[in-house]
Amino acid sequence: MSLINKKKIKSSLKAYLFLAPFLVAFGSMIVYPIGLGIKLSMYGQRGARMWYVGFENYTRIFNDPLFWESFKVPLFLLLVQVPVMLALGVMIAFMFETRKRSGAFYRLLYYLPYTIPGIVAGLVWSYIFSDSMSPLGPLFSLFGYTGKILTRGSVPSILLVIILWQFTGYTAFILYSSLIAIPREYAEAAQIDGAANWQIALRVKLPLLRDPLITLFIFNAIGAMQVFNEPRMLGDLVVLPPYYTPTMYIYSSAFSQGRFTYAAAMGIILAVLTCIISLYMLRTASKQILDRQH
Repeated sequence: MSLINKKKIKSSLKAYLFLAPFLVAFGSMIVYPIGLGIKLSMYGQRGARMWYVGFENYTRIFNDPLFWESFKVPLFLLLVQVPVMLALGVMIAFMFETRKRSGAFYRLLYYLPYTIPGIVAGLVWSYIFSDSMSPLGPLFSLFGYTGKILTRGSVPSILLVIILWQFTGYTAFILYSSLIAIPREYAEAAQIDGAANWQIALRVKLPLLRDPLITLFIFNAIGAMQVFNEPRMLGDLVVLPPYYTPTMYIYSSAFSQGRFTYAAAMGIILAVLTCIISLYMLRTASKQILDRQH
């Protein structure tokens, strides 16, 4: 064996030893649960007894109207909440950039909601929108509204408010980090050509935020498809069906009805649909970037 081959083997062993903790954690926390979920989805269940049924669970799910009805709220969040949050994040990020002296304070202020766990945030907002304890009641009464604040019809709008409050600051923080990484030479060249500040922001800096915006859209789309904490907490104040969101339907099927294998199959389908949406966004964005380059 040559000296060069020995060095390659030695460097490869060092690399694998360095990666070993991550690979072990990834395999035990990600790969194994996914494999176990796929295996369980292939079985039928009655109590503790299980038997192999193949793709029967998947066939039942594709013919289950409740499962597909549960996607109404995630689709609403995907089409409304995600674009609104990205737009607000961009505006706040530009505000951070203009406020050089007090920027740290505002960044902390906007980032704080993201540090609050989802369950705690759900409890706080459940109190704010409750009919008996809400501090907004007197405010609404001033405008002549004396009805219930939290109803089943208002839950999607309330979810929109909660999620925007919790994640917009984090989104703005990520965009601000990308914004300050843009070389100053671009803005200086535009200023020499006579561009105003708003023109520099919209025509120079905003197009350079395309990649982080795509990444944030995908992450938030995944979050919209998997929303659970907020409607689950609001469900203690207003009656929501167990199939209000896909994750709530999966949770109810597994832990309220004891259909763990059926819930596993629904989880696999939800994961596949989420991956399809993410891949579609990535391919669309990549195609647009390539078209512009050519």
